[in-house]
Amino acid sequence: MVAPLRLTLVAFTALFAFTSCGGSDSAETAEDADVTDVSLEPLSETTTTVAIRLDRPEVEAPDSVPTELVITDISEGTGRAVAEGDTVWVDYTGIRSEDGLEFDNSYQRGEPIAFTVGIGSVIEGWDTGLIGAKAGGLRRLDIPAELAYGDNPPGGVIEAGDALTFMLEVRAVVATSTADDIPEIDAADYPPTDALELVDISEGDGATIGVGDSAIVHLLIGNAESGEILFETWSEGQPTLIEVVEGYSIPGLYEGLQGMTVGGIRAMSVPAELAFGDEGIPDLGLDGGTPVLLVVELVGTY
Repeated sequence: MVAPLRLTLVAFTALFAFTSCGGSDSAETAEDADVTDVSLEPLSETTTTVAIRLDRPEVEAPDSVPTELVITDISEGTGRAVAEGDTVWVDYTGIRSEDGLEFDNSYQRGEPIAFTVGIGSVIEGWDTGLIGAKAGGLRRLDIPAELAYGDNPPGGVIEAGDALTFMLEVRAVVATSTADDIPEIDAADYPPTDALELVDISEGDGATIGVGDSAIVHLLIGNAESGEILFETWSEGQPTLIEVVEGYSIPGLYEGLQGMTVGGIRAMSVPAELAFGDEGIPDLGLDGGTPVLLVVELVGTY
């Protein structure tokens, strides 16, 4: 096989996430609230757009303003525990600890935030407070001002010296990947087919994914005729998010993801009509009418 072509996950989104839906969140927020990202650098390019989830955990102000970091596990979760250097995917709601005024939540944007723990890309209260949290868990962080924004607030509702409280749902915890983590397969073992064929390279031991779920995946796209790798996410260091909703992605991926368990790796031989049809993917050099090979590692689901 030739060396894989490197693409950003933004390009991946354009290829696979054909449709998305939105709505409004019923939770009240301050009238002058801005959508304040807790990251120091924008990370929206690491995720795809997903449907807004209207159900989210409630979060109330603590009995007293925190003067030190307080970590409370509402539910522990059963997946991988966060360690420094891991990439985590979390949904969250943030309020001012003093009065409970909400200033931000990821649910209203319709996508969790993804970041690497321990490198300073988020506030210190998150970098420290998420260590040990497990995938599938719900954790509350009451963060003193010096571990939040201190005397340099980002604007909007948050003021200098504000302590902050967050409720976080940990969607996935993933060790940083490299090209060495790409599953070793022989494309000749997965020749072009006239119908979708699925082969489990390895079975996972986590939750099983079904229709309507969100899948956090590493993925490889190959030309099934030539064996050429066109795209893969392991080299990017982070997986991406796919909604298992009909019409959201190509039919072969929608069908092929169903029934996978977290931790599993599945090869999908996808005929052209269930992949990119007569249009192909010109930017990747995939001609119309070409069948593809997909290799998917399911690293998280919710």
